[in-house]
Amino acid sequence: MTTEQELRDDIARDQRRADLPDRGIASAHAIVRRRHQLAFLVGVVAFGLVAATVVSRHVVDVGGKSLIDADVTRFALAAFGVWIIVYAFAKERYLRRVVDERDRLFALDGEIASGLLSAGLVLDAVTALHARLELDELLPCIVRQGRALVGGEHGVLFIAEERQPMQPVVDPESLALVGQPIVDLVCDRRGVVGVIADGTVDIGVPVVSGSELLAVLVLRGVVGHELNEDTKILLTRFGVAAGAALTNARRYEAAMFLLDVAH
Repeated sequence: MTTEQELRDDIARDQRRADLPDRGIASAHAIVRRRHQLAFLVGVVAFGLVAATVVSRHVVDVGGKSLIDADVTRFALAAFGVWIIVYAFAKERYLRRVVDERDRLFALDGEIASGLLSAGLVLDAVTALHARLELDELLPCIVRQGRALVGGEHGVLFIAEERQPMQPVVDPESLALVGQPIVDLVCDRRGVVGVIADGTVDIGVPVVSGSELLAVLVLRGVVGHELNEDTKILLTRFGVAAGAALTNARRYEAAMFLLDVAH
């Protein structure tokens, strides 16, 4: 995979070949201006060839003595015109490469920025989860942070209890019934799933601890037409962090219960 520095080096090399200013990455305006210069050069040469061909018979003969051979002149001008066309074609090829490399560089910068933003969002979400040890605070926090990661309008959390099917524990909007099919998909696939409907995506996120499925977070009404791989990776990491927080909260609750019993 091409790195950012390699792309920048390629752009600098091709810009020199295209005679663009060597002041960082050329702007779109500079590239268009260079193309206009090449087009103007070709136009001038073409006009000169036509003009020379038309008037050559009137200027090359003086007193019956030929100063310049008309055919040689035309062949020389034609060769010069071909050279100009080849020159312009080569420069245009480098300009096209510069445009393509700029687009790739901007796309790569966008991916890096998006990755940093996603990493920051996950870090904030994980910090918020692990700051809460009480289950009654942690469970709503999982829903809130999951919605914040993807911009979901609604969320419901299902918890796996021993020898019982998944049960909704945070469902302020009574979405358990419509979320149950997504929970079944997550339990079957053991991964992040998405169901597309009417321009939005309903997402199911497994909350896991190791290989154990502890809960499923259903996020409804996420704007988009697909569930891309970057979002799957982000939510998978969040599900692992939420699983660790849920495990710690359960241990904390058990420890508090034992302390109460002991006293």
